[in-house]
Amino acid sequence: MHYSKKRQLEEVPQELTPVWLCPTENCKGWMRENFTFSSTPTCPQCQAKMVKGEKMLAAVPNTSPIHTK
Repeated sequence: MHYSKKRQLEEVPQELTPVWLCPTENCKGWMRENFTFSSTPTCPQCQAKMVKGEKMLAAVPNTSPIHTK
């Protein structure tokens, strides 16, 4: 028999995050701005040029040395 206490999930803080969005009507592609490798990325799903935007997302730090300021 297995007994376990259910842990209460802690709330992940949400913040307004800069993202790249795919402008194609039928594509839902997007990526966080600080996780891209080019200054103007293309959509990995449909290869359209992406546009800047913002989304409310969970706060995720990018610790890559490429993106440190």
